[in-house]
Amino acid sequence: MAGSVVRAAPGPRGPGWARLNLYRVLLAVAVLAVWEFATDRWVDPFWFSSPLRIGAHLVEMVGQLDLFRDLWVTMTETFLGYFAGAILGVLAGLVLSRLETLARVLDPFIVALNGIPRVALAPLFIIWFGIDIKSKIVLASTLVFFITFYNTFAGIRGVEPAFKNVARVMGAGERQIFLKVILPAASPWIITGLKMSLPFALIGAIIGEFMAASKGLGFRLQLYTGLFNTTGAIAVIFILMIMMIAFNAILNRIEDHLLRWRPKTPMGGEATEVH
Repeated sequence: MAGSVVRAAPGPRGPGWARLNLYRVLLAVAVLAVWEFATDRWVDPFWFSSPLRIGAHLVEMVGQLDLFRDLWVTMTETFLGYFAGAILGVLAGLVLSRLETLARVLDPFIVALNGIPRVALAPLFIIWFGIDIKSKIVLASTLVFFITFYNTFAGIRGVEPAFKNVARVMGAGERQIFLKVILPAASPWIITGLKMSLPFALIGAIIGEFMAASKGLGFRLQLYTGLFNTTGAIAVIFILMIMMIAFNAILNRIEDHLLRWRPKTPMGGEATEVH
């Protein structure tokens, strides 16, 4: 009987990946071209500016050292808030998923805390932690915490009991089952929570800068909108969008590395052929 040979289709960095990026670039160029064409014809540039005006303003901003200071402040607040909230959220999810009684006791309190609008807490954080970056970090971490917590908790609790039973039959202890079965099976949920919470870390930093700040991209955005400078405001929004795209690309690479054991699906462009 002939043996089976498994051949993996081209990975995400193959020709399909390049073609996908080309489609994305063409779509972005088309949207910007339509926007520029509509400016002064169907759209008042006072309200929406135009790609050329925004591009010129971005070039002008790059020549200013204040932009890099604001960018550094916002990135620092975002990263520190993200890592603090993500670490605490994942740890809390891991612990409570293993302690069912404690999870049931704390459930209504966690739901109540998660139901508090973070915008309402922002002024209190400023009073408690001051107007420097600490209050923004705390605000960002509270937004990240609950997303990562619930995803981790659901991922751990959602592992099929059959997987754990098979490991027990093979002689695995509880620690081995957790490290070799439960954690790998729940890792897609955990990583999804980490990816979903990343934009909220940036949102928390920007909201905190809206409330009270003298530097940061949120402060600069509020300054431009207060001056009715839509070109400057949209330029800052473009910078925030580019930041998020870059952060998400980094997380995607980390996800590909950590989940390299997972079989690729046709949707990902990496289906396998068996002969």
